[in-house]
Amino acid sequence: MSMTNLWVKIVETSGARIYSLIVGMFSLFLTARLLGPEGRGSLAAITSWVALFATVSGLSLGQVSQYRIQVRRQENWLPGILGTLGSVAVITSIAAWAIATLLFHLTNGIFFKGIPGNLLILGFFMLPLMIWDEYSSSLLPATGLLRTYNIAQIAGRTLGLAVLFALVGQLGLGIQGAIAAQIAGQAGIAMIAFYALWVRAGKHLFVETTEIFPLVKGSAKLHLNAIGAFVLGQATILMLNHFATKAEIGWYQLSYQLISVLLVIPQAASVTLFSKMAETGPRDLWPEQKRLGWQLLFAIILMSSVSYFLVPPVIIFFAGDAFAPSGRIFRMLLPVFFGMSFAAFMTNQWIGRGIFIPTTVITFVMAVITMFINYFTIPRFGVDGAVWSMILSFAVISPLIQCGFALYCNKDFRKNAPQAYAKKS
Repeated sequence: MSMTNLWVKIVETSGARIYSLIVGMFSLFLTARLLGPEGRGSLAAITSWVALFATVSGLSLGQVSQYRIQVRRQENWLPGILGTLGSVAVITSIAAWAIATLLFHLTNGIFFKGIPGNLLILGFFMLPLMIWDEYSSSLLPATGLLRTYNIAQIAGRTLGLAVLFALVGQLGLGIQGAIAAQIAGQAGIAMIAFYALWVRAGKHLFVETTEIFPLVKGSAKLHLNAIGAFVLGQATILMLNHFATKAEIGWYQLSYQLISVLLVIPQAASVTLFSKMAETGPRDLWPEQKRLGWQLLFAIILMSSVSYFLVPPVIIFFAGDAFAPSGRIFRMLLPVFFGMSFAAFMTNQWIGRGIFIPTTVITFVMAVITMFINYFTIPRFGVDGAVWSMILSFAVISPLIQCGFALYCNKDFRKNAPQAYAKKS
């Protein structure tokens, strides 16, 4: 695949993500205006709790399967891995529901900081859909169904927006309607993804018992990495929910979501690189990936510069004056965008090479440090304390680690493929 073809796939995936993110931004501003800062904060807290349980319950098997696909690249691996992952998603979802119910009743809801039980029950319907989304987002690009992945994202987000407008905008169902809209959108994505993979697998699925142990073994090495990555992001919202006001949660969550919007091109590049890696392997992909990285750096600098001036007034225009503090928070978080972009860009190399334990240790240590800092800074400085902990993690520590790993990938390619390197460089 030439650099031009690689960019074509990135642009195509970016287009789907841009559409999805425009829909997401519209939904974000609509719920912010209709629910207000406190309502938006409550919705963010519920979504974060469900995402936390989905992250833990998913066992990182989507990413582990990427490595297993590299190992079994010459085999017909899809029917067995698809059937195995589908079965795991059902089992772990049931277990997570049971644990969440137990925690709620044993603490009389205190564990979830007073979030009403009916809202939690509704929100947790998203759990199996989120787990399956992780799995399918790894399998679709690896099976040459990148375009189907993009179509599923567009269709699901469109459905979610339509339901949101109907339930919240027209019927005035508030937080319940907003949660139901998220469920509808996730369900649309899940159904399209599963059907496409089922057809690609020859409409034949089975639980591959010989694959269970390698998947579990990989999960044991990698899963704390996923939990740590979640802590670095979503758990900050949960700590704000505990120590700060609902309005501060709403301001921070809106700003953080907008930072996530900027990640559209780096994330599209990551998905495309995973798809390409399924054909060539991580080492042979590296020279092409390195050239792409320098081009992406220019795009990241340009996006950061434009958004610094553009986003704060846009927030006020769409969400109202009540969300004016989000503009200042967004500008403070911009260095985080660079670190997140670099991490997303390098993810395929970490996973494709099976470097699970070092990844887990690094991420988990960073997560512990972030939570430790948040514990002391959020009660004293409020939302600003959360912002500074994110800057330390994503704008300082993470880029240094990714730079070191990029140097390792470069050295590894020079050592093991010198002739190919001479031609491609």
